[in-house]
Amino acid sequence: MLRYAWLWFLVRVVGRAPDWFLMAAADLGGMLLWYASPRVRAVTTDHMRHVLGTLSTANERMRAAKGCVRTAGRYYADFCRAPHRPTGAAFDELDAVEGLDRWFEALDRGCGLIVCSAHLGNPEFFVRAVGQLEIDLLVLTEPLSPPRVHRLVHEARAARGVRFMPAGLSAVREAITHLKQGGVLAVLGDRDVLHNGRPTVFFDERARLPSGAVDLSLRTGAPILPVFVTRTPRGRYRVYIDEAFQVQRTGDHEADIEAGMRQVAAALETGIRRAPDQWFPLQPVWSGLAL
Repeated sequence: MLRYAWLWFLVRVVGRAPDWFLMAAADLGGMLLWYASPRVRAVTTDHMRHVLGTLSTANERMRAAKGCVRTAGRYYADFCRAPHRPTGAAFDELDAVEGLDRWFEALDRGCGLIVCSAHLGNPEFFVRAVGQLEIDLLVLTEPLSPPRVHRLVHEARAARGVRFMPAGLSAVREAITHLKQGGVLAVLGDRDVLHNGRPTVFFDERARLPSGAVDLSLRTGAPILPVFVTRTPRGRYRVYIDEAFQVQRTGDHEADIEAGMRQVAAALETGIRRAPDQWFPLQPVWSGLAL
Protein backbone atom coordinates (compact mmCIF):
# COMPACT_ATOMS: atom_id res chain seq x y z
CA MET A 1 0.00 0.00 0.00
CA LEU A 2 2.79 2.42 0.91
CA ARG A 3 4.64 1.71 -2.35
CA TYR A 4 1.51 2.38 -4.39
CA ALA A 5 0.75 5.60 -2.49
CA TRP A 6 4.30 6.86 -2.98
CA LEU A 7 4.27 6.09 -6.72
CA TRP A 8 0.84 7.70 -7.10
CA PHE A 9 2.11 10.85 -5.41
CA LEU A 10 5.21 10.97 -7.59
CA VAL A 11 3.31 10.47 -10.87
CA ARG A 12 0.13 12.42 -10.18
CA VAL A 13 1.59 15.32 -8.15
CA VAL A 14 5.38 15.62 -8.36
CA GLY A 15 5.39 14.88 -12.10
CA ARG A 16 3.54 18.16 -12.71
CA ALA A 17 6.42 20.24 -11.30
CA PRO A 18 8.63 22.31 -13.64
CA ASP A 19 11.36 20.40 -15.43
CA TRP A 20 14.16 22.31 -13.70
CA PHE A 21 12.76 21.36 -10.30
CA LEU A 22 12.36 17.69 -11.22
CA MET A 23 15.91 17.38 -12.54
CA ALA A 24 17.38 19.20 -9.55
CA ALA A 25 15.41 16.97 -7.18
CA ALA A 26 16.51 13.89 -9.13
CA ASP A 27 20.18 14.88 -8.89
CA LEU A 28 19.89 15.58 -5.18
CA GLY A 29 18.03 12.32 -4.57
CA GLY A 30 20.64 10.38 -6.55
CA MET A 31 23.51 11.80 -4.53
CA LEU A 32 21.70 11.17 -1.24
CA LEU A 33 21.15 7.57 -2.32
CA TRP A 34 24.81 7.20 -3.29
CA TYR A 35 26.07 8.34 0.11
CA ALA A 36 23.35 6.65 2.17
CA SER A 37 23.44 3.20 0.57
CA PRO A 38 26.62 1.09 0.76
CA ARG A 39 24.88 -1.49 -1.44
CA VAL A 40 24.22 0.99 -4.26
CA ARG A 41 27.81 2.25 -4.07
CA ALA A 42 29.16 -1.29 -4.22
CA VAL A 43 26.90 -2.34 -7.11
CA THR A 44 27.50 0.68 -9.33
CA THR A 45 31.23 0.77 -8.63
CA ASP A 46 31.49 -2.92 -9.54
CA HIS A 47 29.59 -2.22 -12.76
CA MET A 48 32.08 0.50 -13.63
CA ARG A 49 34.97 -1.82 -12.82
CA HIS A 50 33.73 -4.12 -15.56
CA VAL A 51 32.85 -1.40 -18.08
CA LEU A 52 35.91 0.84 -17.63
CA GLY A 53 38.33 -2.07 -17.27
CA THR A 54 41.29 -2.81 -15.06
CA LEU A 55 43.32 0.14 -16.34
CA SER A 56 40.85 2.64 -14.86
CA THR A 57 41.60 4.23 -11.49
CA ALA A 58 39.47 3.96 -8.37
CA ASN A 59 38.57 7.66 -8.69
CA GLU A 60 37.49 7.21 -12.31
CA ARG A 61 35.26 4.29 -11.35
CA MET A 62 33.78 6.22 -8.44
CA ARG A 63 32.99 9.29 -10.56
CA ALA A 64 31.35 7.15 -13.21
CA ALA A 65 29.38 5.21 -10.59
CA LYS A 66 28.05 8.47 -9.13
CA GLY A 67 26.95 9.43 -12.64
CA CYS A 68 25.08 6.13 -12.95
CA VAL A 69 23.10 6.83 -9.78
CA ARG A 70 22.40 10.40 -10.91
CA THR A 71 21.15 9.03 -14.25
CA ALA A 72 18.85 6.62 -12.39
CA GLY A 73 17.35 9.59 -10.56
CA ARG A 74 16.81 11.47 -13.81
CA TYR A 75 15.25 8.40 -15.40
CA TYR A 76 12.65 8.26 -12.62
CA ALA A 77 12.07 11.99 -12.92
CA ASP A 78 11.35 11.47 -16.62
CA PHE A 79 9.02 8.61 -15.71
CA CYS A 80 7.06 10.89 -13.36
CA ARG A 81 6.72 13.74 -15.83
CA ALA A 82 5.99 11.61 -18.92
CA PRO A 83 2.18 11.43 -18.46
CA HIS A 84 2.04 15.24 -18.34
CA ARG A 85 4.08 15.89 -21.48
CA PRO A 86 2.22 17.04 -24.61
CA THR A 87 1.85 14.62 -27.51
CA GLY A 88 4.89 14.77 -29.76
CA ALA A 89 7.12 16.37 -27.11
CA ALA A 90 9.75 13.65 -27.51
CA PHE A 91 11.03 15.12 -30.78
CA ASP A 92 11.39 18.55 -29.15
CA GLU A 93 14.01 17.05 -26.80
CA LEU A 94 16.03 15.28 -29.48
CA ASP A 95 19.52 16.53 -30.34
CA ALA A 96 20.53 13.94 -32.94
CA VAL A 97 19.92 10.47 -34.34
CA GLU A 98 22.87 8.45 -35.60
CA GLY A 99 22.16 5.55 -37.95
CA LEU A 100 18.60 6.44 -38.93
CA ASP A 101 19.08 4.70 -42.25
CA ARG A 102 19.63 1.43 -40.37
CA TRP A 103 16.20 1.80 -38.76
CA PHE A 104 14.45 2.07 -42.12
CA GLU A 105 16.54 -0.70 -43.67
CA ALA A 106 15.59 -3.06 -40.84
CA LEU A 107 11.90 -2.14 -41.10
CA ASP A 108 11.92 -2.59 -44.86
CA ARG A 109 12.82 -6.27 -44.49
CA GLY A 110 9.17 -6.83 -43.59
CA CYS A 111 9.77 -9.74 -41.20
CA GLY A 112 9.28 -7.96 -37.90
CA LEU A 113 11.97 -6.21 -35.89
CA ILE A 114 13.35 -6.69 -32.38
CA VAL A 115 14.78 -3.50 -30.88
CA CYS A 116 17.24 -4.35 -28.10
CA SER A 117 18.51 -1.69 -25.71
CA ALA A 118 19.92 -1.26 -22.20
CA HIS A 119 19.25 0.72 -19.03
CA LEU A 120 21.26 3.57 -20.50
CA GLY A 121 20.34 7.24 -20.47
CA ASN A 122 16.58 6.93 -20.94
CA PRO A 123 15.51 3.98 -23.13
CA GLU A 124 11.84 4.95 -22.82
CA PHE A 125 12.52 8.14 -24.76
CA PHE A 126 12.95 6.06 -27.91
CA VAL A 127 9.71 4.20 -27.19
CA ARG A 128 7.79 7.46 -26.94
CA ALA A 129 9.39 8.85 -30.07
CA VAL A 130 8.57 5.74 -32.12
CA GLY A 131 5.02 5.84 -30.81
CA GLN A 132 4.57 9.15 -32.63
CA LEU A 133 5.44 7.52 -35.97
CA GLU A 134 2.34 5.27 -36.04
CA ILE A 135 4.47 2.12 -35.86
CA ASP A 136 2.91 -0.86 -34.09
CA LEU A 137 5.27 -1.21 -31.12
CA LEU A 138 5.07 -3.84 -28.39
CA VAL A 139 7.30 -3.39 -25.32
CA LEU A 140 8.08 -6.22 -22.90
CA THR A 141 8.55 -4.94 -19.35
CA GLU A 142 9.49 -6.21 -15.92
CA PRO A 143 6.48 -7.69 -14.05
CA LEU A 144 5.71 -5.67 -10.92
CA SER A 145 3.73 -6.50 -7.82
CA PRO A 146 1.23 -5.92 -6.42
CA PRO A 147 -0.98 -5.66 -9.54
CA ARG A 148 -2.14 -2.12 -8.73
CA VAL A 149 1.47 -0.92 -8.79
CA HIS A 150 1.94 -2.63 -12.15
CA ARG A 151 -1.17 -0.94 -13.55
CA LEU A 152 -0.09 2.47 -12.27
CA VAL A 153 3.38 2.15 -13.82
CA HIS A 154 1.94 1.07 -17.17
CA GLU A 155 -0.57 3.92 -17.12
CA ALA A 156 2.29 6.35 -16.58
CA ARG A 157 4.27 4.78 -19.43
CA ALA A 158 1.34 4.76 -21.84
CA ALA A 159 2.12 6.34 -25.19
CA ARG A 160 0.26 6.56 -28.48
CA GLY A 161 0.96 3.57 -30.70
CA VAL A 162 2.71 1.61 -27.93
CA ARG A 163 1.56 -1.46 -26.02
CA PHE A 164 3.32 -2.54 -22.82
CA MET A 165 3.17 -6.14 -21.65
CA PRO A 166 4.86 -7.82 -18.67
CA ALA A 167 7.41 -10.44 -19.73
CA GLY A 168 6.20 -14.02 -19.31
CA LEU A 169 4.82 -16.98 -21.27
CA SER A 170 1.73 -15.15 -22.52
CA ALA A 171 3.92 -12.23 -23.59
CA VAL A 172 6.17 -14.59 -25.57
CA ARG A 173 3.16 -15.92 -27.51
CA GLU A 174 1.94 -12.39 -28.15
CA ALA A 175 5.41 -11.27 -29.23
CA ILE A 176 5.75 -14.13 -31.74
CA THR A 177 2.40 -13.26 -33.32
CA HIS A 178 3.30 -9.57 -33.32
CA LEU A 179 6.65 -10.14 -35.05
CA LYS A 180 5.23 -12.54 -37.64
CA GLN A 181 2.74 -9.81 -38.55
CA GLY A 182 5.62 -7.39 -39.17
CA GLY A 183 5.43 -5.50 -35.87
CA VAL A 184 8.25 -4.01 -33.82
CA LEU A 185 9.15 -5.47 -30.43
CA ALA A 186 11.30 -3.61 -27.85
CA VAL A 187 13.22 -5.30 -25.05
CA LEU A 188 16.02 -4.46 -22.62
CA GLY A 189 18.86 -6.95 -22.74
CA ASP A 190 21.10 -6.04 -19.81
CA ARG A 191 19.15 -7.27 -16.77
CA ASP A 192 17.83 -10.75 -16.05
CA VAL A 193 14.60 -9.64 -14.36
CA LEU A 194 12.91 -13.05 -14.74
CA HIS A 195 15.94 -14.89 -13.29
CA ASN A 196 16.07 -17.37 -16.16
CA GLY A 197 18.82 -15.79 -18.23
CA ARG A 198 21.76 -17.44 -19.97
CA PRO A 199 25.34 -17.17 -18.65
CA THR A 200 27.13 -15.04 -21.26
CA VAL A 201 30.50 -13.29 -21.29
CA PHE A 202 29.70 -9.61 -20.78
CA PHE A 203 32.53 -7.13 -20.30
CA ASP A 204 34.99 -10.02 -19.84
CA GLU A 205 33.04 -11.85 -17.12
CA ARG A 206 30.06 -14.16 -17.34
CA ALA A 207 26.70 -12.69 -16.36
CA ARG A 208 23.16 -13.95 -16.70
CA LEU A 209 21.53 -11.97 -19.49
CA PRO A 210 17.98 -12.42 -20.77
CA SER A 211 17.81 -14.60 -23.87
CA GLY A 212 14.33 -13.54 -25.00
CA ALA A 213 15.49 -11.40 -27.95
CA VAL A 214 17.66 -14.22 -29.31
CA ASP A 215 14.99 -16.88 -28.84
CA LEU A 216 12.33 -14.74 -30.53
CA SER A 217 14.67 -13.93 -33.41
CA LEU A 218 15.28 -17.63 -33.99
CA ARG A 219 11.57 -18.43 -33.84
CA THR A 220 10.40 -15.67 -36.15
CA GLY A 221 13.37 -14.72 -38.33
CA ALA A 222 13.15 -11.11 -37.11
CA PRO A 223 16.50 -9.26 -37.00
CA ILE A 224 17.76 -7.63 -33.80
CA LEU A 225 18.44 -3.90 -33.97
CA PRO A 226 20.55 -2.40 -31.14
CA VAL A 227 19.29 1.09 -30.18
CA PHE A 228 20.61 3.26 -27.36
CA VAL A 229 19.59 6.65 -25.97
CA THR A 230 22.04 8.86 -24.07
CA ARG A 231 21.53 12.20 -22.37
CA THR A 232 23.43 15.19 -23.75
CA PRO A 233 25.00 17.95 -21.63
CA ARG A 234 22.09 20.22 -22.59
CA GLY A 235 19.61 17.89 -20.90
CA ARG A 236 18.39 16.52 -24.22
CA TYR A 237 18.84 13.16 -25.97
CA ARG A 238 20.97 11.50 -28.63
CA VAL A 239 19.84 8.24 -30.24
CA TYR A 240 22.31 5.68 -31.59
CA ILE A 241 21.00 3.03 -33.99
CA ASP A 242 23.61 0.36 -34.60
CA GLU A 243 23.80 -2.31 -37.28
CA ALA A 244 21.00 -4.91 -37.21
CA PHE A 245 22.04 -8.54 -37.07
CA GLN A 246 20.35 -11.85 -37.76
CA VAL A 247 20.66 -14.78 -35.38
CA GLN A 248 21.64 -17.65 -37.65
CA ARG A 249 19.92 -21.05 -37.56
CA THR A 250 22.24 -24.03 -37.92
CA GLY A 251 19.93 -26.78 -36.67
CA ASP A 252 21.65 -26.86 -33.27
CA HIS A 253 19.30 -24.74 -31.15
CA GLU A 254 21.53 -24.49 -28.09
CA ALA A 255 24.53 -23.48 -30.17
CA ASP A 256 22.41 -20.92 -32.02
CA ILE A 257 21.23 -19.41 -28.73
CA GLU A 258 24.80 -19.20 -27.45
CA ALA A 259 26.02 -17.54 -30.64
CA GLY A 260 23.12 -15.09 -30.59
CA MET A 261 23.79 -14.22 -26.96
CA ARG A 262 27.38 -13.37 -27.82
CA GLN A 263 26.10 -11.03 -30.53
CA VAL A 264 23.69 -9.35 -28.12
CA ALA A 265 26.37 -8.98 -25.42
CA ALA A 266 28.76 -7.39 -27.92
CA ALA A 267 26.06 -4.95 -29.07
CA LEU A 268 25.24 -4.00 -25.47
CA GLU A 269 28.92 -3.43 -24.71
CA THR A 270 29.22 -1.07 -27.68
CA GLY A 271 26.20 0.94 -26.56
CA ILE A 272 27.17 1.16 -22.89
CA ARG A 273 30.77 2.18 -23.65
CA ARG A 274 29.46 5.34 -25.33
CA ALA A 275 28.33 6.68 -21.95
CA PRO A 276 29.39 4.39 -19.06
CA ASP A 277 28.30 6.93 -16.43
CA GLN A 278 24.74 6.76 -17.78
CA TRP A 279 24.32 2.99 -17.35
CA PHE A 280 21.98 2.87 -14.38
CA PRO A 281 21.03 -0.67 -13.22
CA LEU A 282 21.03 -0.53 -9.41
CA GLN A 283 20.93 -4.33 -9.04
CA PRO A 284 23.99 -6.55 -9.55
CA VAL A 285 24.52 -7.71 -13.13
CA TRP A 286 27.41 -10.02 -12.33
CA SER A 287 27.09 -12.65 -9.61
CA GLY A 288 30.40 -14.47 -9.55
CA LEU A 289 29.86 -16.94 -12.39
CA ALA A 290 33.10 -18.64 -13.32
CA LEU A 291 34.48 -18.22 -16.84
